[in-house]
Amino acid sequence: MNKDLKFDYVSNITPAEFDDDVEVVINTEDDEIEAIMEETDWLEFEKPRFKNVRAKLGLILELIQHTDQILPNQEPPRTKYEMNGGIKKAIQRGAMLQEVEVFNLYFKFRSHLHGDGIALMYKSPSMNKECIILLPDNTELRIEKEKILYKNEAFQLVLKELMSPDSQSFLLENLNMLNLHERCAQSLQHEYGHVLNVREFEALDIMPYNAEAMYTWFGDFGYLDNVDKRYPVFGGISVWDKLHVMKESLVEDYRISLNIRTDRGKFILPNKFGFSGDFQNSEFLLEGVELMKRMLKGQLQVNARRPASSSDYDTIKAFHEVQQRRISSNWVAGTPSMTKDVISRDLEELRRSPYNQVAATK
Repeated sequence: MNKDLKFDYVSNITPAEFDDDVEVVINTEDDEIEAIMEETDWLEFEKPRFKNVRAKLGLILELIQHTDQILPNQEPPRTKYEMNGGIKKAIQRGAMLQEVEVFNLYFKFRSHLHGDGIALMYKSPSMNKECIILLPDNTELRIEKEKILYKNEAFQLVLKELMSPDSQSFLLENLNMLNLHERCAQSLQHEYGHVLNVREFEALDIMPYNAEAMYTWFGDFGYLDNVDKRYPVFGGISVWDKLHVMKESLVEDYRISLNIRTDRGKFILPNKFGFSGDFQNSEFLLEGVELMKRMLKGQLQVNARRPASSSDYDTIKAFHEVQQRRISSNWVAGTPSMTKDVISRDLEELRRSPYNQVAATK
């Protein structure tokens, strides 16, 4: 296994300057990640730009505990060209990346955190700050695959007369906007949406393991019903999958809201879980965006316990899950599946969950 654990740290981000980078390569032959800390003391006393590098290396200890948790790289790391261009676009749209730490990780991992997606939002307890971590990905190839898949879904829906030709043409206009910097910006906007969501949960005193409170929050604002219109047979998936889809859809709607506001109504990249319903009825997307603004209002109006994290679930995996459910159930957008009985069963399951019981004792 390659023992080089490599990442870039982008510090003090401003719209005008993105070149204050620190590149770190850690080499450890004994597989013990902790060993790196003793070997980096010298960084405290070298050039000023390395002053805080040792503290940042502590993030590695929070992400992984052993090199066995590092996944074999199948995708290349992001280039600084891609990363800096994406950061600039995301900031220009309103994602306050200046408030967080942005890392470019050169490897994927699977530990207590899901470091095997496209990107990761992680609130570091040692740094007491949110981190957005870009993970290795062949962005150009991803763009091509996403275009093919979304175009294919639209074609099938048009044949079934579930999507209008005008909506199909509008989709093509949006997909044509994707390029290296744009796609990176979409991931960063998505992850900053997770930052805002976590901050809102903290403001409401909803603990990370209080799944029942999270589910109720989505329901009280009407977002659960909105996702039910957009995701095929939403009531048929597990309660934990429902929570995952709602969290991801919410931050996707945040990402899209930035695009709509600054790019003349374009969504650019569809909502990864709501796309099929949105293609059939764009009003469902607009409703989701408006609900998101109400739900995160307290965080959108300001420029600012235990570790919290959320990963950017792979768009291509999400696409296949959604399309398979649509086809197998012959689903039409707007068909309700979240009955009172389903919601009652979900809440009862969450109340019995050991995770929820842990939250209740804190």
